[in-house]
Amino acid sequence: MLEFFRRARRLQQEILGINVRNRDFVYPLNHRRYFPSVNDKLLAKQILSEQGLPVPRTLWVGQNHADLDSLDAVLDNTPEFVIKPAQGSGGRGIRIMEQAGEGRFLDSHASGPGLSREDVQAHIADILAGVYSLEKLTDRAYLEERLRPDRVLGQLTPSGLPDIRVLMHRGWPVMAMARIPTRSSGGRANLHQGAIGLGIEMRTGQTTHAIVKNKVLKTHPDTGQALPRVTIPYWERILDYSRQAAHCFNLGYLGIDVAIDQQQGPLILELNARPGLSIQLANQQGLVAKLYSGRQAA
Repeated sequence: MLEFFRRARRLQQEILGINVRNRDFVYPLNHRRYFPSVNDKLLAKQILSEQGLPVPRTLWVGQNHADLDSLDAVLDNTPEFVIKPAQGSGGRGIRIMEQAGEGRFLDSHASGPGLSREDVQAHIADILAGVYSLEKLTDRAYLEERLRPDRVLGQLTPSGLPDIRVLMHRGWPVMAMARIPTRSSGGRANLHQGAIGLGIEMRTGQTTHAIVKNKVLKTHPDTGQALPRVTIPYWERILDYSRQAAHCFNLGYLGIDVAIDQQQGPLILELNARPGLSIQLANQQGLVAKLYSGRQAA
């Protein structure tokens, strides 16, 4: 018991807080003029793709309401797709859709009779109007190919696409976690909405501790079963992609999100110029020593 309290106190001293994160890392290392290059997911995908890094395929882009006229042909010929706002955050506005016949589309994370074509267009119109954008301005909408999780991480979630957040400091990966969708998170890999955070040992790629809503977790919230420790597939490749991606942007402190598709392997989903700090709880390890000592994880 005494050792438990010592460990808790040590972890508290090593935890990086949001104010210090902003003062010492976000503000000095991430000049605001470079934020659009990662906040705009379409622009980030373009930059990454031009450098030969793998990203999900874009099926359609809407800049304004006139572009909705070209949407019908895509909907008619695409059995499943993901709708995304270019400047959304926290998974807001993202819908994973599939054809249901008779002009209707099912949202994989919602119950009910599905959406009509007009409903899909209305949702995209909301995105264009900036309903889900970071600055509440007009936005671009796009359709992206639907990815299917690989077997290893897919076994941990009833639905949705797990991803891996790699925290980068001056071009090097210092900490990582897997984010596993749950029923509570609506199938989204978003910790604030109830996804599981799994710490990852940087040298081996093996998962360690688990949290949900910042609380330590021993069993899966959907199944009640013990959470197995798994080794992340393609771990060295994911770290390599993360290093390459970090060097594509003029940002010294960022999060890189990678998904593992069962057919294509690792793909970079997006980047975050203000990555959250729950990654420390998932790893039961603070960032203070890693960031201030200059030690980097290989």
